[in-house]
Amino acid sequence: MFKPWRSPAFRVQALAVLVAAFAMTAMLILRDTVDQRFNQRTAVALGADLILEGSRFPKPEQRQWLADAEGTRQAESVTFSSVLIHDERFLLASIRAVSAGFPLYGEIRISDSRFADPYPVSHGPKPGHVWIAGTGLDRLGMQTGEFITLGERSLLIDKVIVQEPDQQAGFYSMNPRALIHLDDLQDAGVLGEGSRYRHNLLVAADDATRQQLEDRLTPALRPDQELETVANTDLRSRGPVEQLFLWSQLAVMLVVLLCAAAIYLTSSHRARHQQTLCAVMKTVGASQGAIVRRLLGGDALALLVPALVGIALAAATGLYLIALMGGNMAFPVMAPLLGIIGPVLLWLGFAAPTLWAHLGLPATALLQQRENSPGRQRWTLLIALLTPVPIAAMMSGSLSALWPLLLLTFAIAVGLPLLLWPLVSLLDRASGKMPLAARLALRRLSRRKTTTLPLLAALVVSLAVLAMSIQTGRQLLSDWRSTLPENAPNYFVINLFDQDLAPFKDWLAAHNSDSQPLYPVVRARLTAVNGEPVREAVTKEQDRGERALNRDLSLTEADTLPDSNLMQEGRWADRPGEVTVESKLAESLGLKVGDRLTFTGAASPIKAEVVGLRDVDWESFAPNFYFMFSPGTLEAQSRTWITSFYLPPEKSKALGSLVQQFPQISLLDVNAILATLQEIVTQASRAAFFVGLLLMLAALLVLAAALLASADQMRKDNHLLIVIGARQRLLRRTAALQALFLIGGAALLANLIHFASLFPLGQRLFDGQLPLSLWLLLPWAVTLVLVLAAQIAPPLQPAPRGGKA
Repeated sequence: MFKPWRSPAFRVQALAVLVAAFAMTAMLILRDTVDQRFNQRTAVALGADLILEGSRFPKPEQRQWLADAEGTRQAESVTFSSVLIHDERFLLASIRAVSAGFPLYGEIRISDSRFADPYPVSHGPKPGHVWIAGTGLDRLGMQTGEFITLGERSLLIDKVIVQEPDQQAGFYSMNPRALIHLDDLQDAGVLGEGSRYRHNLLVAADDATRQQLEDRLTPALRPDQELETVANTDLRSRGPVEQLFLWSQLAVMLVVLLCAAAIYLTSSHRARHQQTLCAVMKTVGASQGAIVRRLLGGDALALLVPALVGIALAAATGLYLIALMGGNMAFPVMAPLLGIIGPVLLWLGFAAPTLWAHLGLPATALLQQRENSPGRQRWTLLIALLTPVPIAAMMSGSLSALWPLLLLTFAIAVGLPLLLWPLVSLLDRASGKMPLAARLALRRLSRRKTTTLPLLAALVVSLAVLAMSIQTGRQLLSDWRSTLPENAPNYFVINLFDQDLAPFKDWLAAHNSDSQPLYPVVRARLTAVNGEPVREAVTKEQDRGERALNRDLSLTEADTLPDSNLMQEGRWADRPGEVTVESKLAESLGLKVGDRLTFTGAASPIKAEVVGLRDVDWESFAPNFYFMFSPGTLEAQSRTWITSFYLPPEKSKALGSLVQQFPQISLLDVNAILATLQEIVTQASRAAFFVGLLLMLAALLVLAAALLASADQMRKDNHLLIVIGARQRLLRRTAALQALFLIGGAALLANLIHFASLFPLGQRLFDGQLPLSLWLLLPWAVTLVLVLAAQIAPPLQPAPRGGKA
């Protein structure tokens, strides 16, 4: 078991196996752990693992299917707008009637009176009680302990709502919130035929049960119903999370492929070291099985050690990650099992075929150190090309995300040698007038295509991956940090009136608060496109467009393009009667530049021409809108104002004076959402850093394997040159020029691959092209170091025949 470790080639293979085992196991643990954590966070944000939402109550059979699901917790809510009455005062409120068991996840933060210290509870109000947001009490001039009327039901104001667990989607809820018990809804009599409300059935279930319910409910959904789960919610598309999983999958697959290249390059070197022992065993009559067990079996058994070490390190990292995330997550026990399968496949696909092919040679051929026939070499290469397919399927769960990478790998492995060989041959023919050292270096490369071309292809891939991984990783970290700047807005203010703007700005200045621009908000519905009723004009009613048609929209106007927006097509609206539209909504509704839109609101109709389409960063924590009009277009409409601002946590008590000064405003606290996203960004940054380190180590492994693979042949060449009288100076110069031609050519091709990858990588990971970077020079820095090393190092001397296995 310890004899193989004497071979440098085996030690490189062992390190490659360790890195691959660690990377694959760590990726599987990371994917499962982050997925669990994100599901937990998402369930809290949604209020459930699965929500059946509709504009009417669900069908009886749908209720029965949910009731029959074992091991679930369920709750029900009905959300609608209605008027709360006290004496001669009226309050239009956004009311939610909730059943016992609400909330399924998270907590409701309430207080016993206005501006009293809040505390969490895990239940809703009792029948006959109502909880109202503080701004609602301010508008009514009421206190807790008083009674208020909803329809035909009198309710006791019991608590003040501070924050609900699933409040993340309420940025544009213009009315104060109120919570009542579901049993009071029928007694109040406020909902009847034709009433507008949203009904939610909320379910807490494990992944398997949730998937079963989703499969059963989806075919039976009514047109007004939709099913939202922790797996398909829009929250999952938040940039850092989506980028983390995609980058990790791509990067770990690249680590595995680079480790595979290192194993493949050293396999021939390892096989040559075993040739003498194999020949001796054949000469003394050893059976093929005994030879296989002695040579292949010995290597396989010895490689279990680094594989298990890699898995153990990954498991320790996974346990640390779970503790870092707060625990309450199961360790993915399947990850170590899959982690050992990957390195086994790597060795079987990239090393074992080469070793097996050498074992099949006659004893005389082994003693003479003959190479395998071209036919056997082609089979070995084909097996190596097919091996990444099952590994990619295991890593990603499917090949849909990684098939472009596998296709690119195949194209590089097959296409690069085909493209490079004519170039190398051309340089050889053109070297007649070059100095002797340059001619020797080029002919060493051109006369041994079976060694040079795989070596060159591996160097190109490793140098390209090294440069691309560093640039991409740094760009991801930069993007993630810029997503949530240090002073990202943590409060939204809604329902400011025109006369409130000046004193509100004074309040912000007095508290040194950073604010976003103020935007007017007009509530209106899109009713016509190019003079046709909207139902007839729209041709692509996808989910987003359908939601836009079925509700009032928040319209605004501005004189400049917000920082969180980017013009995709057309221009900014700066003339009367013009509007720009969010690009994804425009695509969903089939809108294009030049269309004329009509909106119907409380005042006169609003008409405008579409002059531009905008990309909107909805994660910017700044006010964003689907429709933005040119300045002055909405002045005749009834409007309120919205903005967001940053207030340090230590100044949060000052919010009391803000609400007292402006009792009609709705103040939305998004600190909890910011904390969640900051946690995700921090964890994604750490993961990207470690994955980048693994990529660098794997690329350096390929470089080491490439140098090792060429070492034996260089020794033979040097020995021949010494016999015919060559001096040490010529050997050093030839070695340096050979390194320059080989690694410099690889660096040039790596630059071309890196440059060609900037656009697809940018589109896949950043929704735009990656910029040119000085990291393009990294392959040349590696080339310079290796050429200097070859120039300074003493020439390789021939090794004694019959090296130990």
